[in-house]
Amino acid sequence: MKNILTLSFTIFLFFNILYCGSAIELTELPIGGNIEAMDKTGTKVNFKNFQEPVLLVFFGYTYCPDFCPNTLAKIKSATDHFSELEKKNFRVVFVSIDPERDSTETATKYVQFYIPNSIGYSFDQSTTNRLLKQYAAYVEKTKDGLAFDHSTYLYVLDSQRKTRKLIKSTDGKEVISKTILALSSNSVQSK
Repeated sequence: MKNILTLSFTIFLFFNILYCGSAIELTELPIGGNIEAMDKTGTKVNFKNFQEPVLLVFFGYTYCPDFCPNTLAKIKSATDHFSELEKKNFRVVFVSIDPERDSTETATKYVQFYIPNSIGYSFDQSTTNRLLKQYAAYVEKTKDGLAFDHSTYLYVLDSQRKTRKLIKSTDGKEVISKTILALSSNSVQSK
């Protein structure tokens, strides 16, 4: 009897750990959200106009030597196994933090090299600063003026364009794929 109770408790504990460890927390966060602005081409940008229920917003620049390409490669790897329908449920939005060197066209080509269903934007410096503040993103030009130290979060927006999760660059690709799948299903509603 004692062995059966011990075995039952062990199985219960295993499944609780397994279930809790795989859960994705999707809390509404007070930063980020919808962007309404004019990019450098004169195009009005409004995230609410995108059809995809999930947006992954990433701030970076095309000359970035490490974090930007690594993060975009991780998103690609995390979503390569998605079905065609699942791939239509999210879009990566790359916002340049280097408007002096990046155009909207360059930013879009850069991000689409990794993820076809993505778009890049470059705004004037004033708008870029406003968006960085809205998203609480850290950016600082290096002393040589050629590079930027910057935060590397993926801001995950739901269909109402509320920020529901911050994915760190150190998170595994499973966090990205599980978050997209959870938010793109009807089981998660925005408050």
